[in-house]
Amino acid sequence: MDYRDLGRAGVKVSALCLGNMNFGGSADEKVSRSIMDHAVDKGINFFDTANVYVKSEAEKVLGRWLNDGGPNRRDKLVIATKVYGKTGDGPNDRGLSRRHILLACEQSLSRLKTDRIDLYQCHHWDTVAIDETIGAMDDLIRAGKVVYWGTSNFKAWQIAEATYKADAKATAPPVSEQCPYSITNRQVELELAPFCMKYGVRMLPWSPLNAGRLSGVYRQGKPIEDAPRNKSPEWRKALDKNMDTIEALALLAESLGQGLPQLAYAFLLTQPHVASVITGPRTMEHLDEAIKAVDWRLDADTLKKIDQIVPPGTSPDYIGW
Repeated sequence: MDYRDLGRAGVKVSALCLGNMNFGGSADEKVSRSIMDHAVDKGINFFDTANVYVKSEAEKVLGRWLNDGGPNRRDKLVIATKVYGKTGDGPNDRGLSRRHILLACEQSLSRLKTDRIDLYQCHHWDTVAIDETIGAMDDLIRAGKVVYWGTSNFKAWQIAEATYKADAKATAPPVSEQCPYSITNRQVELELAPFCMKYGVRMLPWSPLNAGRLSGVYRQGKPIEDAPRNKSPEWRKALDKNMDTIEALALLAESLGQGLPQLAYAFLLTQPHVASVITGPRTMEHLDEAIKAVDWRLDADTLKKIDQIVPPGTSPDYIGW
């Protein structure tokens, strides 16, 4: 396994991050535990979750697994979770206010059965003044409940503002940005990637297979499987619109003796602004598909061919977030 700096943080994380948004949901607890065991066996030391995944059940599944393994299991891992989403019925039970951040952190610590969160991420931008959010994160870090903080789904100007203001206050700045990024959704390369390279922040791409459209299952002339996701009008529209692009990438992968999922992961793993790519498996097979790409770095000729199919900074498969 390849290990990389988590942005400005002084900690190393595996090139693949195990996302557990399906744990306790489409992947039941038994399957989830097997996936986590397998991930650790393969050298993955970075796990990502959120307090709203599967209505908080994902954090609970991870917490029980961590607890069962004792301190030796917990201390070897970098555990990330997120704050922002609605956690109750009250008007203040969401967002990035100081009140909500401090309360949500305590709740996540309890569910995760741990005394600290290694990477606490703001799940989305909020209308709350970023100064208030920065102050709350810094207090949690000083209290030892959070080690580092980062952002998720922030625009380049938003994480830039958070970084500048944190530096001006001599408080801990965000070390990472978790963003939607794939070989067919490259819009983050326009502004976010240059910012990350200049200021030492690193990306944690989510949806590297772009909602499954780069899974290799969808090919020209092949029937579309009957699955709940495939019935979404937006999803089908994006698939139909970009089938030529997906097919071209699949053929490129085959010419290199690989599958389309491996090309998709390898593309992200080759980018210097990426620290770790988040894979969200529902099965062991899904995880192994991602692991196959860890040691593959694309050469200049292959990257040039990808740029010809999907030009840098473009988003032919983008449907918003």
